Order: sequence, then C-alpha cells, then structure tokens
Amino acid sequence: MMEALRSLIEPRHRKNIDWLLLLCVVLLMGASLLTIYSGMLGHKGHTIAFQLVVKQAISYATGLGIIGFLATRDYASFRRSSWLFYGVTLFLLLVVLVIGKDDGSGAFTKGSARWVPLFGGFKLQPSELAKIALILTLGTHLAQIGPQIRELRALLKTLALTGAPLLLILKQPDLGTGLVLCAIWLGMTFLAGAKGQHLLLVLVTGIALFTVGWKVGLVKDYQKERVEVLFWTDEYKKTLPAKKRDKAYQMDQGLIAVGGGQVTGQGYRTGLQTSGGYVPENWTDFAFSAFAEQTGFVGCVGLIALYLVLIGRGILCMIESEDPLGRLIVGGVVTYFAFHVFVNIAMNCKLAPVVGVPLPLMSYGGSAAWTNCAALGLLLSVRMRRRKLQF
Repeated sequence: MMEALRSLIEPRHRKNIDWLLLLCVVLLMGASLLTIYSGMLGHKGHTIAFQLVVKQAISYATGLGIIGFLATRDYASFRRSSWLFYGVTLFLLLVVLVIGKDDGSGAFTKGSARWVPLFGGFKLQPSELAKIALILTLGTHLAQIGPQIRELRALLKTLALTGAPLLLILKQPDLGTGLVLCAIWLGMTFLAGAKGQHLLLVLVTGIALFTVGWKVGLVKDYQKERVEVLFWTDEYKKTLPAKKRDKAYQMDQGLIAVGGGQVTGQGYRTGLQTSGGYVPENWTDFAFSAFAEQTGFVGCVGLIALYLVLIGRGILCMIESEDPLGRLIVGGVVTYFAFHVFVNIAMNCKLAPVVGVPLPLMSYGGSAAWTNCAALGLLLSVRMRRRKLQF
C-alpha cells in the first residue's frame, strides 16, 4: 500500500509524507481492534465480538484508503466542492430526521435518530460527515474573507454557517457531536483572527441560552442527569431509589475499570470489569476504560503519547503552512481530535458528563473511523503542500 501511495504522489511532495503520523494511526487502529474484541467479549461472546472486529477492520482498511485518496489530492481543489459537500450533508441530516423513527429501519438507536442504513450491516452517520463538511466549508469561507473576521457581523455569519448542521444534529438529539462542531468553530475562528471579546460574547450568550434551555425543559431529562451524576457523592447515592441510582452506573463502573488497571494493568482479556461485562459500551464510548484496565497507567501513557504526537504533528503543520486555507483546515482537524480525546478520556475518568464523544481511532464505529481518516487525509494533504514551491 505504501508503494502505491508513493506512486500517486508527485515526486516533489513525497519527501513531505509524515510517516510518523501514519505510524501513530496504524498503532491506534491495532490497539482499537484488540480493545473492541476484549470489550465485546464480556458482553456478547466470541462470535459477535469477532464479527464486530472484522467489521471494524474493514472500516479501518477503507479508512486508510480515504487517507491515501485525500492525501494525494491538493486540498485547495476542495474549495468549490466543499459547499456541495456541505449541502449534501445537510440533506442527509434532514433524511435522518425524516426516517428516524423506531420502525426497525436501523436509523433509530437508543432514543436517537442518527443513522442511514447502508449495506452489509453498515450504517452511515451524517453527523460525522458534518465535522468534515464544517472544517472544509468554514475554512474556505474564513480564508476568503481574511481580516474581515475581526468584524462582529462577519463572525456571526460563520456562526450561522455552523448553526445549520448544529441545530439538525441537536434535533436527533446528539449533544456530543453538537459540542464538537462548536469546538471546531471556536478553534477555526480564533485561528483566523477573530477578536477575543467577540468570541467571549458568543460564548457567554451560548451559556446563557443553554441555562435558559435547562430551566424551560429544552434540555432533556436524561441529559440533565448526565451532568448531575458527576456531583453525586456515595452518601447521596445511598439515599436514592435503585432506579435513580443506576443513572450513575456507567460512569462509576468506567472509573473502577480505569483505576483497576493500576500501574501495569490486569492483562489482556483478564480485567475484571472488562471480561465481566460490567462497563456498558466498553467497545464504543468507554473503550478507554477497557484499555486502561488491561494495560494500566503504562498503557494509558503510551496511548496518550500517540495522540499527543498526532496532534503535535498537526500543530507543526499548521505553523509551517504558508497558505491560510491550509492552516485553517489543519486547525479544524487539530481542534476536532483534541476535543474528542480530552472529552472522551475525561468521561471515562468521571471528570465530564457522558455526551457520546468517541475516542478517535479507538472506539467502535464505521462512520467515526471514516471521518477520523478523512480528517487525517486532509491534514496530510496540507502537510505535503505546506510550502507552495518545494522540490
């Protein structure tokens, strides 16, 4: 595959391929497959666990193809198509809301309408595509308006651009992905040169609107409970009825798994919480807890180091890029990955509410894997062309 990739890239760009970043990606994918298998094994048994691993491996294989495809393309060529991609994404988000009812179609899962059924058991999650669509479209717009972003009116226009997919995603409801879009908007507009006081004004307004939504019931009860359980003490939980107390079960079990890994871990497939199936969703949102229990502090340091290298290479690319569009695209990608990693690990350590933010290239999910790889493909495209003339 590496030789095929080299043959597609112009000779003057080949020396700029970031092999260290690609190595981190492959190592994360390998750790993901092992963690997904061990996590699912305690819940569903070998057959289903193996089937999910194969399915995820296929997603990663196609994801590597996505990386190769986008890396070999000049990111500047996506200026016009980004708006088409943005429009298609909005259309798919609308489709999900239309077909998203509990009718067995596969679009409706655990109280949320998020997926478009495809083939072979695969499903497409348009909200994942929205992350890439926003990075490309917002980057194109910000690069076009340049210094105008320092005007409040221009900043509000970018907020409207973000608000269209955001509102459709919150309607599903999917608060986690909505927060990711907000983080991408904040990171990219800050990088583009927006005034700090304008960004602060938007943030304060957003917090005020969220507070009003909390008071009047726009924030759903289960979403409120995910925040409230962070502050429940053991003594307080003892006073609650069993059904209410169970709201904290996932976070408590995840934290026990993380702490149970201690220094070197309990060993692969031997962790009590993981092998016993005590942590719900320990192959998706709580994959970190399964990994931490089995590999301990040492394994967690290694995993976080891979993410730091990946994010660090993105920051380096952003600094070295001579093109505003390239810097903005990479800034969006870096913000996206950093937010996902920080929030997911905080969730698993009971430091943040459970908001459905998966750990990149670790948590199970085909659409998330393809989105992660698409983002990395864009990053590599910018990195290989970070200087306009380099032979």
